[in-house]
Amino acid sequence: MSIWGREGWRLGLSSLAIYLTLSVPAAGHEGLHEQIAALTTWIEQDPTNAELYLQRGNLHRLHRNFGLALTDYDRAAQLQTSLAAVDLFRGLTFLDAGAPHLAKLALDRFLATQPDHAEARVARARALMRLGSHLAAAADLTHAINQSPKPKPEYYLERARALAAHGEERIDEALHGLDEGMKTLGPIITLQLYAIELELQKKRPEAALARLGQITAQAARKESWLARRGEILEQAGRHADAREAYAAALAAMETLPASRRKTKMMSELDRRLHAGLERLRAPEGNAAASERQGEPRP
Repeated sequence: MSIWGREGWRLGLSSLAIYLTLSVPAAGHEGLHEQIAALTTWIEQDPTNAELYLQRGNLHRLHRNFGLALTDYDRAAQLQTSLAAVDLFRGLTFLDAGAPHLAKLALDRFLATQPDHAEARVARARALMRLGSHLAAAADLTHAINQSPKPKPEYYLERARALAAHGEERIDEALHGLDEGMKTLGPIITLQLYAIELELQKKRPEAALARLGQITAQAARKESWLARRGEILEQAGRHADAREAYAAALAAMETLPASRRKTKMMSELDRRLHAGLERLRAPEGNAAASERQGEPRP
């Protein structure tokens, strides 16, 4: 018997669509094989049940057997012509298969009947991004955010990426959306990191440093964030402050147990920090003085 009991297949269609969209089996390929075999047995016993074909098709999709998935969806549509969820899963399958144009067509049909389905909006946004329709993708993601009781952080991140991809004139709108996400969901580091990247793209190092400071203040371990601070300061030409940040990062590393300092990640960070200090070593001892006196640096 599958990890899902027989009663699981009796879900209503709208619940089924949401369930399948959101649920990815934790098992590996062996688990998928077992579930597909169980569904095949049930289909043999109930060959006119469209929902069973829809579920098996979704498992084929997760197993990346896209042709088998589409065949099952076609059979489900033949058995129940009103089964709108077929186009949702066709869209997801085409998206996974690298056919965004076909994915968009299928998702257009589904959203014509269920325009507020958040996961379908996100899927179409991803297809639109691959097709270069960045603003349309951002609009779909905004709709998904508004329709989700608790939007996922990636919705905000993907919307910001879509807006930024459209052009520099949309970066401030992208930043506003990231801040909206952090206000709703809390201080999500992935959102703040992309906000820092966008601030630097707009040549606003002070804003980037302010955002980085918020991350550093909340972090239990600060060496990586101090290193990033040093890199931003170095890029901004504030070499004395950059050296100070690099030195502080090295000092923070020294407080770690020796076993942690010897990891590959820490060894790479140590290399970066010493390379940064070497780059900023004042030629003939006058670079620091130039910074203090406000003289132009060579």
